[in-house]
Amino acid sequence: MNSVVAHDYEAVYTTAATIDESDRGRLWMRGRDRASLLHRLSTNHIERLQPGQGTLTVLTTPIGRMIDLLRVYALPDALLLETGLRHGGPILRHLRKNIFFNDQVTVADAGSELGQIGIYGPQAGEAVQALGLPMVAERYGIVAAQWEETPVLIARCEPLGGDGYTLYPPVAQTEALLAALVAAGAMPLNAETAELVRIEHGYPRFGHEITLDYIPLEADLWHAVSFQKGCYVGQEIIARMESRGRIAKQLRGLRLMALPPIVPAPLMADGKEVGVLTSAAHSPRYGVIGLAYVRSGYADAGTTVLVADQVAKVCRLPFTAE
Repeated sequence: MNSVVAHDYEAVYTTAATIDESDRGRLWMRGRDRASLLHRLSTNHIERLQPGQGTLTVLTTPIGRMIDLLRVYALPDALLLETGLRHGGPILRHLRKNIFFNDQVTVADAGSELGQIGIYGPQAGEAVQALGLPMVAERYGIVAAQWEETPVLIARCEPLGGDGYTLYPPVAQTEALLAALVAAGAMPLNAETAELVRIEHGYPRFGHEITLDYIPLEADLWHAVSFQKGCYVGQEIIARMESRGRIAKQLRGLRLMALPPIVPAPLMADGKEVGVLTSAAHSPRYGVIGLAYVRSGYADAGTTVLVADQVAKVCRLPFTAE
C-alpha cells in the first residue's frame, strides 16, 4: 500500500474522505405507479416509502437470483435509484420492459443530469456541514439543499469507517463540489482504498458478490428483503429459503496467506469445490483478506479451505482483529 493510499485509508477511519462515484448508475422513476412498479420487481417494501426516506432493495430474477442491489430514495415527485458500477443502462432497460400498458410510470437516465460524490468516515457529516449543507439523521434519508446556489441532493448511505453520505449535484458542479470538500478538510479517497475498506466491512458489490449466481439471503442482504410485502419477482424462492432455513451458501470473509493470482477463484476442501473467492485485497489492519461465498457446511468461522493451493481461514463479517 503506497503512502497516498495509506493516508486516505487512515482518513476513512479517523476523519473523512471523499471520492467521485459518478461511474455508478443513476435513474429517475416518475409517475403515479413508480413505487408499485419497483415494489413488484424487487425484494423490499417500496410502496411505504415517504418523501425523504430511502432503502436498499434487490432486483431479482424469477428464480430469485440477483440482478442488482439498488439504493432507492423517495422524493416528492420521483424515486432516485442508484445502481451498481456502470449498470444504469441495463437496469433502465430492465425496468422499462416490465412496465404494464396501464402503468403510469416513466424511467429515465439521471446520470447525465446528476453527478455523485461519496463522503466516508466518522466525520463525514461534519464535512457535509462544513459546506453549509444539512446532515441527514436517518440511514437512506435524503434531503434537497443548495450549495452556493447549486441544488444538491444529500443522502445518508452505508457507513465506511463510521459514517457515509452521498451527494448528488448537477454534473457540471461535481468537480467543484468535490474540490470544496477537500478544501474543507476531507481527504481525496483513492478507488483502490475504497475497494479495500468495502471488503473490510463485508459489503457486497455488483459484479463481484452481486451477480446472477447468488440469491440475496446468501449475500446476507436480509435488511434489503421484506417478508411482509406482497408478491414480487423471485419471492417464492426467497421465501422458501427463509422459511426452511436452508441457505446453500453464505457470504463470508477469508483470511489468506497471499493475494491469489486470479479472482474469482474456487475454494477447495475435502477434495471438492466448496465455494468461490469473489474479492480480495491487502489490508493494513487484517492482512490479506477476501470475500467469498462458502457452502453452508464449510461456513463456520475457523474452517480451513484452500485458495490457489494456499490455506485460508473462514471468518465472520465484518472483519475484526483476531
